[in-house]
Amino acid sequence: MNPEVSRIKDLLFEEMELALTTTASLLSMIEEEHWEYRPRENMRSLIELARHLVQVPEQELAILQEQPMEQVRSLVMSVMHVKDAAALSEVMHRGVSALKDYMNNLDEADLLHKSTAPFFAKHQPSVQIKWLIEITTHIYHHRGQMFTYMKQLGLPVSMYDLYGPASKSWTL
Repeated sequence: MNPEVSRIKDLLFEEMELALTTTASLLSMIEEEHWEYRPRENMRSLIELARHLVQVPEQELAILQEQPMEQVRSLVMSVMHVKDAAALSEVMHRGVSALKDYMNNLDEADLLHKSTAPFFAKHQPSVQIKWLIEITTHIYHHRGQMFTYMKQLGLPVSMYDLYGPASKSWTL
């Protein structure tokens, strides 16, 4: 594989690994009484958001592999009763690992040119590298939502919890 293409893929997985690590850390800060917090009636509760967030890699992998809706739905149902931070983190870890295996087994041509479409939008296929970008941004979107919920609950979260040790030296 072209080293530049490989480097881009590796950088995306570095970002995903950071999101995985920081998500696990954030989840560990949530207490039982926080799980049912819902900022507004038309929004997910914290536990619903956490379950969705940790499933993004596995669920998106199934979708990009053109699995049927029933298969994707069964993934959603598999965590419906999970409230344990460690178990939720493990779901995300498993999904990231499976996604990495899939993407790392693609050759350059497939990574850059193979298109697949979700069951809900068969007329909108995307190439595999675009899926990887979308999955990474999807994770960061929901991690940011979870961070905001936690801030609203008064939990002691900071930029350090989102970006790790490097953020301690950042100034605005």
